[in-house]
Amino acid sequence: MLSMIADWQQSGKSKKEYYREKGISEATFYYWLSLSKEENTSNGSFIAIDKTVKKNYIEVIYPNGVRINAGSDLVLLSQQIRLY
Repeated sequence: MLSMIADWQQSGKSKKEYYREKGISEATFYYWLSLSKEENTSNGSFIAIDKTVKKNYIEVIYPNGVRINAGSDLVLLSQQIRLY
């Protein structure tokens, strides 16, 4: 499954063209694609934060797409994370 997603990425073909050519259903292909993204983001490691970029808000984005934005208020952000 992961090797097919890697093969598609290397192929330069559109998703639709690739899964049709390989005889994979659209649903299966997108399911595999979502799993491959989870695999890439769930390695348990920390991500680097560029300290040179100054932003006036803090936003947490969960793997399922949920976004939590609390401006620059760390207390509010902490409360929102506990609620989610």
